[in-house]
Amino acid sequence: MQEGMEGNPAAATMKNVSRVLALLTVPFTMNFPKAPRVKKALGIPEIPDQPAATASRPSIDLYSALKQTLQQARTAAEESASVSAAPTKVLNRSTPSSAVNQRIKHLEKQVKGKKKNKKR
Repeated sequence: MQEGMEGNPAAATMKNVSRVLALLTVPFTMNFPKAPRVKKALGIPEIPDQPAATASRPSIDLYSALKQTLQQARTAAEESASVSAAPTKVLNRSTPSSAVNQRIKHLEKQVKGKKKNKKR
């Protein structure tokens, strides 16, 4: 039993024509007019054109930008090294070990309980 266009001798030609139409659709529709009458009839607001501000931007040399970034990174690293060499007061932010141990035991019990329920 044949399904679709498997037994049709013109199937290959139809597929190729469809592929060509798909490729040609983009360039043809790209140049369609903006259709202001249709926009007015549907109540779609008109979008104002943006001025070309890209021409006023100066071009950036990639090599010099990378060189400048590396230089800034080196100076930042040197500053952090000099700051870390100075003695600093260490803040004790650790939680009591008993609270951490209790939390770990509680989580382990939860995981073991979930594993037992899955074996049903």
